[in-house]
Amino acid sequence: MVKRILFICIVILMSFALHALELSIDGIQPNQIALSWTRVPSALTYDVYLDDRYQGTVNTPFYKIEHLVSHTSYDVRIEAKRGESVIDRETIEATTSGWEGRYRWVNKTRKDNRGRTTSLDYRVEYVQGEYVVYGLHEGRWYEVFPLIEPHQIGEQFEYQGTRPEEIAYKYNAQLFNTTAITPRFWKVLELKRNADELLIRVETRVGALRYTALSRYAFALDDAGNRVLRFSIEELGSNSWAIFSSPNEGEEGVFVALAIR
Repeated sequence: MVKRILFICIVILMSFALHALELSIDGIQPNQIALSWTRVPSALTYDVYLDDRYQGTVNTPFYKIEHLVSHTSYDVRIEAKRGESVIDRETIEATTSGWEGRYRWVNKTRKDNRGRTTSLDYRVEYVQGEYVVYGLHEGRWYEVFPLIEPHQIGEQFEYQGTRPEEIAYKYNAQLFNTTAITPRFWKVLELKRNADELLIRVETRVGALRYTALSRYAFALDDAGNRVLRFSIEELGSNSWAIFSSPNEGEEGVFVALAIR
């Protein structure tokens, strides 16, 4: 009787060993998680779930989940299946990394807005669950996003002012202004954070004229898997001729700053 019980236990353990699915994290990026797992010999396919939401079905023991949000924890589940039957499953928690760090854009052409825009340096910090972007100007870092506090939206600032926000805006505006026109006032109309994309809409006054521009800071991975910060100035309307955009081939006017640390 004892031998029979031992035999049954051994069979159960062997069966479990044959089907055991071990899930591993092979790589984590701010917007991606790369997974792999041990093959289950009798399984034909593997279903992938993220926070209980179906992602896809594969027949190989690896998968990359994309379009995620940085600094976010996810529950990842793999189900080994044969037909409609689930043979084994394994769940693991994974937390994406962040976009914080140093970024640099280098002008590869001779078009540099009269020497103003030969390179752009940014520093990104993650503070209390939100990204803050700084720009380097004459050896000093200035906050360019969010630039102001939320309660200052709609408040008028002087272009030649000496407040930290005014100095930061003037520095940033000078880099991209292709004209000799000097604005007098500016104000922020909108601040928005869409996952890993930062938007700021600013209205600038030049005499009786008012111009509105949307600045976009978008984090992404390039084709080689490197972190990049994509900066662009959009929705300019008839004022687009006055704004300097990236002259680098392949960037389509967007300043693509590569992470350097």
